[in-house]
Amino acid sequence: MITIHYCLHRKPGMSREDFAAYWSGPHAELVKSLAATLGIARYVQNYSTLPDVAAQMQAMRGTAEPFDGVAAISFASPEDLARGNTDPAAAQAQARLAQDEAQFIDIARSSILFTTPHSVIG
Repeated sequence: MITIHYCLHRKPGMSREDFAAYWSGPHAELVKSLAATLGIARYVQNYSTLPDVAAQMQAMRGTAEPFDGVAAISFASPEDLARGNTDPAAAQAQARLAQDEAQFIDIARSSILFTTPHSVIG
């Protein structure tokens, strides 16, 4: 399984509540409607929580400011993921997602990471 972790910052001026409402509502519905075309096997939205605790840990460790959320988009195989870059219908779906993401995500401050799982505990 290959998972894309899309680490998100909300657009400037957008509240956490508005960000979460859009991400969990209209955007989630769009992803669901395009999942088969894109070969998505699993989609999980992870919302930031405990902002005060996060700020304390950030200060203690000297890390960058926390993300507002992390989307985990999983594909059964590298071939399923690659299809999103080669299939014309998938390319159109990718364009629709990118256009929608621009409504609530600060793209320039966000980050994407591709991973494969490596369990240490559990």
